[in-house]
This record gives sequence, structure tokens and C-alpha cells, in this order.
Amino acid sequence: MQAARDHAREQGIEDRVTFRHADAADLSGEGADVVLAFECVHDMPDPVAVLAAMRAAAAPGAPVVVMDERVGEAFTGEPDEVEQLMYGMSLMICLPDGMSHDDSVATGTVMRPGTLLGYARAAGFAGLEVLDIDNDLFRFYLLRD
Repeated sequence: MQAARDHAREQGIEDRVTFRHADAADLSGEGADVVLAFECVHDMPDPVAVLAAMRAAAAPGAPVVVMDERVGEAFTGEPDEVEQLMYGMSLMICLPDGMSHDDSVATGTVMRPGTLLGYARAAGFAGLEVLDIDNDLFRFYLLRD
């Protein structure tokens, strides 16, 4: 948190931004200008509830963005090097973490766009758009109302 504040100060925008670390369930009705989830939705035992809270926290028309691993859009049985790495991370870290909670959906690191779309729709979003951001490891999604 302090690093974010320091960076905002260095950029001369500290008077225009606010950083807050909180449980997503506590953000409802915040009227946030932007709501971001970076590389975490696949770890959550109940991603639909968190996405619904993010939707409720956003001001009308504010972007809700999810960044998650860039894996293949569908399972092919022939993963590239990035997807192989993500399966390893999933088996050793993310999937056990998500499954350590009761009633977990057990997504794991290899969350394909269609899975996120299903979660987003269940949370009240109309759909999602994959943003045109070039990154070898991550894909960025704009969730749409």
C-alpha cells in the first residue's frame, strides 16, 4: 500500500487518487472510479461473490477489470510453455489454496476466458471484453454491465 502511495506522490497525483486495501465484500456501494482484480480471481473459493461485490463497488459506468493468467482459450492437450508453467503453479499453489476453503469452486491457475465469463454473468455482468494489452503472462478483461 505504501509503495502505491509513494508512486502516486512521485507522479504528482497523490491528491487525485485513493488506495484502499479491504475485503471485497466490504466495498459495496463505494462508488469507485475503477475496480481492479489482479491475478487473484482464480484463487478465490467464491469468485462470483467477489465479482458481484466489485460490480456493486463500482460507480455507474466505471470500469471493472480483471487481470489473470494468459492461458489458452480452450483446452487442447498441447499446452505451450506458459500454460505448462501455469498448470504447475496451479497444482502446487493456487488450487490447494482455493480448495482449503469450504464450498470452493476450485478454479485453479488455468482459468480460461469462458470460465471467467460464466463467473461474471453469474455476478450480474452482461459479458466481458478481452482488452488489447500485449503481455506474455497475463490477459486483461473488462467486465461489462
